[in-house]
Amino acid sequence: MIHSKNSAKAIIIDNDKVLLLKKKYDDGSIIYTLPGGTQESGETLEQAVIREVYEEVAAKVSVIKLLNVYEHQRNSKKHHDDISHKIEFAFLCHLEEVYQPKMGDIPDPHQVAVEWKNVNHLTQLTLSPKRLPEIITRYMTPDANIYLGDISQ
Repeated sequence: MIHSKNSAKAIIIDNDKVLLLKKKYDDGSIIYTLPGGTQESGETLEQAVIREVYEEVAAKVSVIKLLNVYEHQRNSKKHHDDISHKIEFAFLCHLEEVYQPKMGDIPDPHQVAVEWKNVNHLTQLTLSPKRLPEIITRYMTPDANIYLGDISQ
């Protein structure tokens, strides 16, 4: 069975840095990803990204614009015969106030920190999804196609 869900992600840039969640898993692996999460029933995608950012990183943001739409699929962690299919909407967001990275009141599972990372050094990190550097830097090419397709590979 395939389980699909929408997820709203925030691209928050300050000078040459992007705000990322740091996650640590039981096997010791560490990955970095954008703050954001699942859209709830009755909520717009913009409302979802604003809520999720506040819950995960305690930052108040406003949405500037939708930058990218991409999807990825993987086997479910709980039910190996099921497929988890996510459609992610990445929004360029603006911080509403001066911000120092900190954990929010409802962090993402496995989230251990919130960090500013240099946009030019993203390829040195383990990222999820792997094409995150391309997704993040597309804000610099305003005429780029919004839909990136399936980035599962």
